[in-house]
Amino acid sequence: MKPQAAAPQAPAAATIDAAPALLQEVRKTVAARLGVGRHGLEPMLDELGQTLARLMPGPGDARLSPEEQEKARASFAGTVDTLEDVLEALHRAGRAGNVLGWGER
Repeated sequence: MKPQAAAPQAPAAATIDAAPALLQEVRKTVAARLGVGRHGLEPMLDELGQTLARLMPGPGDARLSPEEQEKARASFAGTVDTLEDVLEALHRAGRAGNVLGWGER
């Protein structure tokens, strides 16, 4: 058997450019699934949004130094990992019948 080549990776810039739209989709999905229960996730979602704003400054805004960018990316990745863990736990609880709106297939 021939070894398969790894799938091409999207450039980091393309990935980060898509992040605000993806974050909005996550917010919409969480709001639709959890309703008022989403408020416990809002601080994490807000933190992600603030970190994105720092990583993607608008015209005329100060850019982070390379060291600050590295720290911000690490913070972003850690928050995403934590959010993923929380959402997975909610999904499992929903499948067990403990949380409405989560766990459907």
